[in-house]
Amino acid sequence: MNKITLYILLTSLIFASLFSTRLLALEPDELLDVDIAFVAEIVEVNTEDIKLRFKVADEYYLYKHAFSFANKDNVVKFGTAQIPDGEKKVDEFFGEVETYRHQVDIVIPYENIAGVASTKFEFTYQGCADAGICYPPQTKILTLNLPVPQDSVLHAANPLVGNTAIKGGLGLTNSDEWSGQLDTVLPEDKAFLFETIAMDANTLSARFSISDNVYLYKDQVKLTSLTKGIDIGALHFPASVIKDDPHFGEVEVFFGVIEVGVDISREAGSTNTLILQAEFLGCIDEGICYPPSIRTISVDLPAITTAISANKQTDKTKIDKTMQLSEQDQIQVDLEVNAWWKTILKFFGFGLLLALTPCVFPMIPILSGLIMGQGNISRRRAFTLSLIYVLAMAMAYTIAGVIAGLLGANIQAALQKPWIIITFSMVFVALAMSMFGYYELQLPSSWQNKLSKLSNKQKSGSYIGVGIMGFVSAIIVGPCVAPPLAGAVLYISNTGDPIVGGFALFAMSMGMGVPLLLIGASAGKWMPSSGGWMNVVKAFFGIALLAMAIWFLARIIPGPVSLAMYGILALLSSIFWYRYALKNGVKGKMTILFLVFKIILISIGTVQIIGAIKGNSDPLNPLTVRQKMQFQMVKSYAEVQQVIQQSDKLVLLDFYADWCIECTRMEESTYAQASVQKELENFLVLKADVTAQDAVDKELMRKFKIIGPPATLFFGTDNQLIKHSSFFGFKGPDEFIEHLRQIK
Repeated sequence: MNKITLYILLTSLIFASLFSTRLLALEPDELLDVDIAFVAEIVEVNTEDIKLRFKVADEYYLYKHAFSFANKDNVVKFGTAQIPDGEKKVDEFFGEVETYRHQVDIVIPYENIAGVASTKFEFTYQGCADAGICYPPQTKILTLNLPVPQDSVLHAANPLVGNTAIKGGLGLTNSDEWSGQLDTVLPEDKAFLFETIAMDANTLSARFSISDNVYLYKDQVKLTSLTKGIDIGALHFPASVIKDDPHFGEVEVFFGVIEVGVDISREAGSTNTLILQAEFLGCIDEGICYPPSIRTISVDLPAITTAISANKQTDKTKIDKTMQLSEQDQIQVDLEVNAWWKTILKFFGFGLLLALTPCVFPMIPILSGLIMGQGNISRRRAFTLSLIYVLAMAMAYTIAGVIAGLLGANIQAALQKPWIIITFSMVFVALAMSMFGYYELQLPSSWQNKLSKLSNKQKSGSYIGVGIMGFVSAIIVGPCVAPPLAGAVLYISNTGDPIVGGFALFAMSMGMGVPLLLIGASAGKWMPSSGGWMNVVKAFFGIALLAMAIWFLARIIPGPVSLAMYGILALLSSIFWYRYALKNGVKGKMTILFLVFKIILISIGTVQIIGAIKGNSDPLNPLTVRQKMQFQMVKSYAEVQQVIQQSDKLVLLDFYADWCIECTRMEESTYAQASVQKELENFLVLKADVTAQDAVDKELMRKFKIIGPPATLFFGTDNQLIKHSSFFGFKGPDEFIEHLRQIK
């Protein structure tokens, strides 16, 4: 009894050790993003010098010798950069070098040989982390706005091109009149002043100060983030003026000083410094248009707040925030505005609903096998083991969710590696063989004696083993993402508050564990006493554990192969279990019952093998041939953006992974339905397979704030994300069709 549990304990400890090593090892993709480790910004430009500032994160440094500066347009000539002395060190890569930490300001002398108002400033740098990993050299291009001589500022924009066009626009014919008029025209950098401040962690205020007799086109204002991890959202303009423009007809324009509200979204762990690029176009009332303007500025952002201030928690705020929200966003809002006890109860209810999904089903044979491995135990002890298993499972889900929210790292997805899945499958095979009585799993006697002293005759050792198994199996078995889980993780990510989100996740996990607790509470009734019947029941759970091993392997092997393995297991089990029952004293009418079981297993196994030969993969419907949904596969964020921009249809983007239980369920029971496929005829249907979890997959998921698959995003004909219609988790055919019709 205890020997099996000790084996579980040893195996789980070894696995947990590997798991911890994986988390603690510093991998390249666990470093700060290069644009967060090193932030470059132009802080000052005068007629002679450019001042470039690098902000360097703690435990990172820049090399002096790696700096270089260039102007590819060849309109600006750079002098020798004035770089301060750095900290000298003997570097393992470059020998004796000078380095910079925290901040370094570099002054670059220049000559504006072409008299331009702006140009592209290209510079290169390289840095490393103290941990010993270096980034490759980085080359950045920023727009450089230069103070220029007044007589070289104006070059007419479309449709006025060149001096002749400008003269015509002013109604001037001779050079004297032209020169006199030009003297009264302000340079572009004086005609439009642009500045931006942060109002809060997710909102900016962009101010345009427009000179007299000058106006700004509303539809020509564009703001772009040059900082990775920070995206520009909606722009909120003040009231505009309708102007009959000589170039564009009736257009919306602004005069004087305007304030534009700017929504921004920030990824977890992103920098608090935003490099913002503004593009805009304006004209003078007399008919002259300035060239398109590009300004680049640095904006300091406050840290993401951990709570909503009391004055914002009004009823109106609650109503406004719940309009047009997706299910997971609605849950996130509830976390922000509801009392903590309501949140706990609601998430416990979510957990009860999730307990009826395939995310929890695999836990049942695992826990049952662990209880059976203890032999003839009391109902109280069985319930205690179940409670420990569920508590460990809840802790695993909570820790994984909090880490995903704070760091943007999905631990469950990271552990879906082939070698991890194979290892865990082999653990179940070993446990199954011990259930069949082929051997007893035990530690060396010296280890047993020591553990016995520490664990009060191994009773607490059993609890520890079951607890570790609950923790590890929760992480490996069920990487399911449902709206409640996504909502809690998004709340943690956006607020930086792991307390409320963590308790919500824990309550949800305990709700998911209710069926497992019921198994423990009733174990005393259905578990036979020791002897022949106990061996027969243990053999049944041994077969179930072998099926679990195949279920794990199905994530990394072709579907028909896994179906064939299920079929072979059923055929072998039909013979083995029948003979095993007879060998252990099954007699009389009970023999007929086991003969019926044998026939059923032979039938199931035969049908599954036939289905595998036909190329099918569903063990529950092995002969059913489904018409698979035809997806257009996409990989990178850039590819997704390109495809969406080129489409004039509504777009569906499905995030899928082989190891995702609910993804497979969505594929086989929803997308495979003819009615669903007909409803999607007017959609461009894309699929991102993130099984590999490589750098490209992680970048794609990070851009769209995907906690983990399954996730379904929708984009409108304007190519914009329809956030309130996008969702995490599974939807059945009827529910999904209704959802699609609401989008249309």
